[in-house]
Amino acid sequence: MKTKIVKLTAFLLILTGGILSCERLNETPTANIQYISTELGGCNIKSEQKSGDDEMKSDTVIITVSDDFVRIFVGLKYSCMSIPFGTQCEIIDDVITIHIIEDTESIPANCICYYTFDFLFERTAGNINQKYKILLINPQKDEPDVIAEGVIKNK
Repeated sequence: MKTKIVKLTAFLLILTGGILSCERLNETPTANIQYISTELGGCNIKSEQKSGDDEMKSDTVIITVSDDFVRIFVGLKYSCMSIPFGTQCEIIDDVITIHIIEDTESIPANCICYYTFDFLFERTAGNINQKYKILLINPQKDEPDVIAEGVIKNK
């Protein structure tokens, strides 16, 4: 009899945990910014920018907060690719995750290029205290490289 009670109690606890987890997934995000668009630049659009100044630049992340918008600029010094990078952006709760994705069919060349990505977000409410993480996804690697992470705040 005790075994049945223990099994029933365990089952009810697991069921309750599952229901609470599903409700957590359906909660309204706490983010107060909304993703608008990404503008690609640098070697993403101009293949002739594969030498000269571009070799002198280093990886860059610049975050600008204005009254209405948040802009995250990413400059990436990377091997020349035959196909531009793809991007994805997701906001879950108070974390923005930006994915910069190398195309699996892209053929690397023997040169270095400077790729730029300009991510634009609209501010939807009050003060900003938004975590962010920028990831470089290379299909040849098991784990993404973290380009930058931190917190975006009002000044």
